[in-house]
Amino acid sequence: MTSRSKNSVRSYETEIEKNREESNWKKAVELAQQLKSRSPQHESLAHFLIGEGKLESYFEEWPPIKENIERAQRELSEARGYLTLATDEAGKKAGVALDAHLLLGKLNYACGAYDEALKQYNLAELSTLTEKELPVRSLRIVAESYAIKGLCLEQNAIPSSTSRYKQAERETEMIRSFEVSSELTLLYLQRAQAARAGAVLETALQRAPLLHIRAGRLHCAIDRYREMLTAVEAASMLLGSAHPSVLQAYREMLTAVEAASTQALRLTLARQLAEVLMRGVTGQVYKAPEKVAVMPAQGTLTRRREDHVSEGPWKPKKYAAINQFVPCNEYEEVMLLVLVGEAMAARDAVLSQRAEFEAARAHALRNAIAVLDLLALVAVRWGQLALLLESLERAMKFSFGCAHIWRARALAAAAAARPHAAAYHPPAHPPPPGSSAHSAHVRALCVSRRAALLCAGDAPLRLLAAANCYRAGWIEEGIEMAEEALAIETEKSGPMLARCHLYVGIGHQMRGQKLNARIEKEATSEVSLRHLVQAARLDDNDHLALYHLAVQYMHLGMLNEAMDATRSCLSVRAECGGALRLAAALWACAGAGRRAARALHAARLARHHYPNAEWPLWALSALQLVWESGDAALATGKELLRLLNSAEAEAEAAAEERVAYAELDALSDSQHDDTLSNRDAASIRAESAGAFRAERALSEAGGTSAVGGAGGGAGAHSPLQAHRAHAWLLLADLCLRLDRTHAAAGCVAEAAALTPHSHLVLYTRGLVHAARCEWEEARACFQNALAIHPTHLDSMVQLGSAYYELGWLRLAERALREAGALGPLRADTWRRLALVLAALGEPAAAADAAAAALALHPATPLAPPLAPAPALAHLAL
Repeated sequence: MTSRSKNSVRSYETEIEKNREESNWKKAVELAQQLKSRSPQHESLAHFLIGEGKLESYFEEWPPIKENIERAQRELSEARGYLTLATDEAGKKAGVALDAHLLLGKLNYACGAYDEALKQYNLAELSTLTEKELPVRSLRIVAESYAIKGLCLEQNAIPSSTSRYKQAERETEMIRSFEVSSELTLLYLQRAQAARAGAVLETALQRAPLLHIRAGRLHCAIDRYREMLTAVEAASMLLGSAHPSVLQAYREMLTAVEAASTQALRLTLARQLAEVLMRGVTGQVYKAPEKVAVMPAQGTLTRRREDHVSEGPWKPKKYAAINQFVPCNEYEEVMLLVLVGEAMAARDAVLSQRAEFEAARAHALRNAIAVLDLLALVAVRWGQLALLLESLERAMKFSFGCAHIWRARALAAAAAARPHAAAYHPPAHPPPPGSSAHSAHVRALCVSRRAALLCAGDAPLRLLAAANCYRAGWIEEGIEMAEEALAIETEKSGPMLARCHLYVGIGHQMRGQKLNARIEKEATSEVSLRHLVQAARLDDNDHLALYHLAVQYMHLGMLNEAMDATRSCLSVRAECGGALRLAAALWACAGAGRRAARALHAARLARHHYPNAEWPLWALSALQLVWESGDAALATGKELLRLLNSAEAEAEAAAEERVAYAELDALSDSQHDDTLSNRDAASIRAESAGAFRAERALSEAGGTSAVGGAGGGAGAHSPLQAHRAHAWLLLADLCLRLDRTHAAAGCVAEAAALTPHSHLVLYTRGLVHAARCEWEEARACFQNALAIHPTHLDSMVQLGSAYYELGWLRLAERALREAGALGPLRADTWRRLALVLAALGEPAAAADAAAAALALHPATPLAPPLAPAPALAHLAL
C-alpha cells in the first residue's frame, strides 16, 4: 500500500513538472491541489506549486508594469498567502523555501513594493547562489530574480548623502544583476526551445549594455551586446559564417534558422549595437571581437565543423568553428549587423492586408523602417548604394502605400543615378538612351513620381526629381516638378522656397540654351533671370543661386552684374569651382580690361581646390597662351593629358560600380556607359540630340577599324576616351595659335584615333587646313562636322570664313547669318559677316554688322574659349 502511494505521488510530481515547463498553470494548480489532498506530507510543496501557478497565470495576462500595480495588489493576495506558507520550516525541509522567496520577490515587484522584493532576495541569498546545472523552470525563476533585483535597485532612489563609493557599489551590483540575468535568459531560451522570454527578461537583456553606456564604459557595452548576439539559437551577427567574405557571410546568415521567440529581441539588440558602433566607435577606438577558440575533434576527417562551446553551467552556448568570420573593422561589423537585421525584418513582415492583422502589420513595418533607415545611413556613408537599393526593393512587397519607404527609395535611386565623383569632370550631356546611366535616371524618375503621389506636401522630394530630370536631359519634366515644389512652398512659405525658385530658374536657363528662336529664347531667359534673382534675394548665403545667377547674367552679356554675382558667390563659398571658372572667364573678357593676373590667379586657385579635375588645367592653358607664353600653355596641356591617362583606372572602377547597380535594371540590356557620344565640352552650343546619336553610330561603326587600327581597340569604351580626345584637341588648338601646324596635325591624329568620327575632330582638322590655307579641304571638314552636329556654332563661323576665302560670298553670308541667329551674342560672327557684306558691296548692312560686333566686343574673351563647366555639376539639394 505504501509503495502504491509513493508511486502515485511520484506520478503527480512528474505530471506537475511537465505542466510547469509547458507553462500550463491551470492544470499545474489542479494537480497541486490533488497532491495536497492525497498526500498531506507534501503540503509545503503543494502550497508552493499553487502559489506559483496563480502568480504565473496572473502574469500571463497582466505584465508587471507600473500601470498594473493596483490590480496586482488586489489580485495577488491569494498567491502571496500560498507562497508565504511555503517559506516556513516545512518548506525549507521540502526544498521549496528558496524558490518561494524568489517568487515572492517577483510578486512584490509587481505590487510596487521594491524594498520588500529586495528583502526577499536577501532572504534567498540570491547573490551567493552556487552556479550549477538547474532545471529549465528553475533557470527562468533565477533569471527573473536577478532581473527584478536589478530593476528594483534602479527604481529605488539613492539618498543624496550616500557616498560615491556606495553609489558605485550599488551601480556595480545592479549591472551585475542584469548581466547574470541576461546570461541565464539566453541559456533558458536555448534549453526551452518554444519558450518566450517575457517582458522582464527582455528588459534585463537590454538594460545591461545601456547602463554601461550611461556610465561611459562603451567597450563594455559593445562586449555585452556581442555576448548576447553570438549565443546559439540566434542569427549570429558576428561569428556565424565560415567564409572570409563579408557579403558571403551575409548570404549564409540569411538561411540561419532562428527561434521565433527571439527574432524580435535579436533584431532590437542588433540595431542597438549598430547604432552604438556608428555613433561612438571610430578608428583606433574600435576593437574587433575575439574569436572563440575551439580545438578540432580528434580522429575526424570533417574539414568544416561547427561546435557550440559554453564557459560554465550558467553561461549560454556560443557558436564556435575553425573557419569563423570575424570582422576586422567597424565597417564590416556594422554592415553585417544592419544587413542581417534587414533580412530578419523583411522575413517577419506581415503581408496580409486583412483588418485583424493591422496591428501586427504596423508593428512589423515599424521594425523594418527602423532597420532600413539605419541601413541607409551605413550604405550612403560607405558608398554601398546598390546594396541599399536592393534592400529597399525587397521592402516593396510589404510597404504598399508607405510614404517613408518610397521616399527613401526615391532618394537612394536619385543618389545612385548621380554622376560618380571621378578624376575627370562629369560630362555636360545627358547619358545616351540604352546605357546603364540612362536606365538609372529613368528608374529614379519613376520612383520619385510614385513617391510624390504618396507625399503630397513634400517639396524636397519634387526638387530631387527635378534635379534628376535635368541631369537626364528631360528639361520640361524637370521644370514641371520644380514648379510643383514651388507651389507647395509658396502656399506655406516653407524654408525651401529659395531653393524652389533656384530649380525653376535652372530649368528655364537650360531650356533657353536649347532654343533657337530668338523670341522664345529671350522670354525663357527673362523667366530664368526672374527666378534666379528671387532665389538669391531669399537666401543670399546660397552659393548655388549666386553662381547660376552669374551664369545667366553672362549669357545675357551683363558683365558687371555677372561679376558682382560671382564675387558674392566666392564670398559665400571660396572654393566654388563654377564661380572660379566664371571669374577667370570674366576677367579674360575685353570689357574687363587686361586683368591677366586676376584671371590666371582664379584659374590656379581652381586648380588648387580641384587637383583631379581637368577643367582648371584647360582654363589655365588657354589663359597662359595669351598672357604668359606658348611653352607654359603647352606644358599645362600636356599635364592635362597625363592627368587623364593616370585617371583611367579610377574611371574604370567607377564604371564597374555603376554596372553593379545597372544589374538591377529590368528595362535595358545595356550594362555599360557609352562615352563615345560625348557632347562638345568646348562648344558654346551642344544641344542637338540627333547629332550625338549620329556620332555614336559612326564611332561604333568605325571603332573596329579606325580605333583598332590605331592600337586602341582595347580601350574603345574607356570612360575617359572622349576626355582624352578633347585634351589632344586642346593641344592642337594651342599648337595652331603658336603656328605649329605640323604638331597640331599630329594632335588631331591622336584625337581621331580615340573618337574617329567626332565633330570636334573634324572641326579641328578643318582649322589645321585653314592655317595651311588649304581652304577646300577646310570647307569639307567644316561641312562634315556640321553634318554630324548641325548646330555647332564654331563650325558654322569657320565654314563662313572658308566660303569667304574661296570667294563664295553668298554662301559665306548665309552661313554667318545662320550662326548669328543661333548665337546672337558672339562678336566674332558679326565681324566676319561685316567683311563678307563689304565684299558684296552692301556698305549699310556691313556697317550694321560691324556696329553689332563693336557692341558685343566687351563680352568677348581675349583668351581662347574655355571649356564650360556643366551647369549641373554643382547642383545639389
